[in-house]
Amino acid sequence: MEKTKEMRRVKLLKLKIKLSKLKIIDEVLPYALIIVCVVSARFIKSELIVFLIYITSLVIYVWRRYDVRMFIGTAIFLLLTCAILLAGRYEKIANEVAVWVYYFLVLGAIGLSIDYLRGEVSTEKK
Repeated sequence: MEKTKEMRRVKLLKLKIKLSKLKIIDEVLPYALIIVCVVSARFIKSELIVFLIYITSLVIYVWRRYDVRMFIGTAIFLLLTCAILLAGRYEKIANEVAVWVYYFLVLGAIGLSIDYLRGEVSTEKK
């Protein structure tokens, strides 16, 4: 009888450890996805592959119910970066960053629309 109690405690402890690891992943994953988007846009020359990476990150954001306003915030930050690059006469890089800004704004608008529709559906059910 005491062995079963001990086994239950061990299983519960293992479950708590797994849940804490998942919580850490949930906290880091949104930022990692943004970084993956930017890095892929910088180093992958195929626009189709980059587009698919961006769409995949949007799907993960919507599926995991992360805050899609991060895409809008990233777009604003990159837009400021673009202005600084233009002031420094780095027009080629600034044009590339401007395309990324557009991608992030589109993802943010789509994500916010999905969140809005999801909110309407949940209020109709209540």
